[in-house]
Amino acid sequence: MKKICFLLLIPFLTHCSSTGSSSGKLPILSSPARAQAWGAPKVSQTGNSYEATYVNPANSKERLTVTGSSQMMPFFVYPPNIKGTKIVNGIATQVREPQLWTKALVNGKPARWYQSSFPTAQEAAKFRTMGVHLKDQSGGSGTYRIEATGTKNQMRTWLTELRLDQ
Repeated sequence: MKKICFLLLIPFLTHCSSTGSSSGKLPILSSPARAQAWGAPKVSQTGNSYEATYVNPANSKERLTVTGSSQMMPFFVYPPNIKGTKIVNGIATQVREPQLWTKALVNGKPARWYQSSFPTAQEAAKFRTMGVHLKDQSGGSGTYRIEATGTKNQMRTWLTELRLDQ
């Protein structure tokens, strides 16, 4: 039984991208534009990774979170279905909609991203990238995952604003 389940799940299994930092230091991926508009991010660090979250002070539903790691990060072969509740003919209905990858540049490198949830009364829609492997000029490298809570256009814009600190 395990073998059959494994074979059925192959298209949905995660793959890992291996990273290593030749300089021994994880480069920091940040958004100077979000910092200027919203203020410094809230940063937490754990071992070989960090998480920086920018929050719009005028609208806390708008957030940008960057997770960076010198370790491997899993990613999907196909984008997952969007799961959530939509109003269909006036009735709240649970839906699972398939989707295609959307692409944008992160620090000049192509990144695939997808919508991970529909908006609700309390939260805006969420969007996530797969792990993006980036190298800085000194040879340091890391894998980065970005999550945005806002609109699709905001996600696209915020991704292009991200830069590796030099």
